[in-house]
Amino acid sequence: MQLISESIINQHFSVCNIEQLDTPTKQRLHSLGIHDGSNLTVIRFFPMHGPVIIEVDHQQIGVRYKVFRILVGGQL
Repeated sequence: MQLISESIINQHFSVCNIEQLDTPTKQRLHSLGIHDGSNLTVIRFFPMHGPVIIEVDHQQIGVRYKVFRILVGGQL
């Protein structure tokens, strides 16, 4: 049996819902170069809805699970 956390590691997603985030989070992600249409790769997925480590433009960023779900539009 494969866990969901194992199945999405190294998968590529496209950011599609950044406007649904709260303003401070949205501004921080914009300052890091993440916007609608950005491509991201899941590097590490911590259990129990912990942080998700993503890679965007060769930089790794930790985001909350809730923020990750919004960014990818629930494509899990």
